Amino acid sequence: MLNWFARFLLVATSLSPILGAVAIRQYSRGDPWTTWAPWVSSAIILVGLCWLVLVFAAKNNEKQDGLKVDDFESNDKDVLAFLLAYLLPFISADSMDFEKNWMVSSYILVIIVLVVTHAGAFHFNPVMGLLGYHFYGVRLSDGTSRTLITRHALRKRGQTIDVVELNETINLETGGRGA
Repeated sequence: MLNWFARFLLVATSLSPILGAVAIRQYSRGDPWTTWAPWVSSAIILVGLCWLVLVFAAKNNEKQDGLKVDDFESNDKDVLAFLLAYLLPFISADSMDFEKNWMVSSYILVIIVLVVTHAGAFHFNPVMGLLGYHFYGVRLSDGTSRTLITRHALRKRGQTIDVVELNETINLETGGRGA
């Protein structure tokens, strides 16, 4: 299972599109590259961190062989709920000016991180979608429900998938698949 720091990193990486939006806004205003380049660099670093956390978890978390999926539903659409948060820098250029109102901007980012962390929704991360991951709500053979993060499309019921546990209700596929 991921520790609190790894979960925090996954939440933080989901905010990289906000940093990109800030950079685009600054670039479109004609600001010098020294103003927007750090935002772009930070966003790129966060994408890399997301990838590293997922690779680390897949290789180092305790493997759970044979997770049998009785039923599934795509949850990729749930990532859209976070679009509002990513559009915040564009809502009001004056109130969301990260240079002038850094306290307001920081407060909003902290609230987003706390809500996502508390909700355990760190898996709804558009960066993970960019990296090729899909999200599924799955019902297991024992009747419990989980969220499955995988790079493969689920196509049939009854598949057996090798996973690692990211938290109590979220599994990450490690690549092994049975019938």
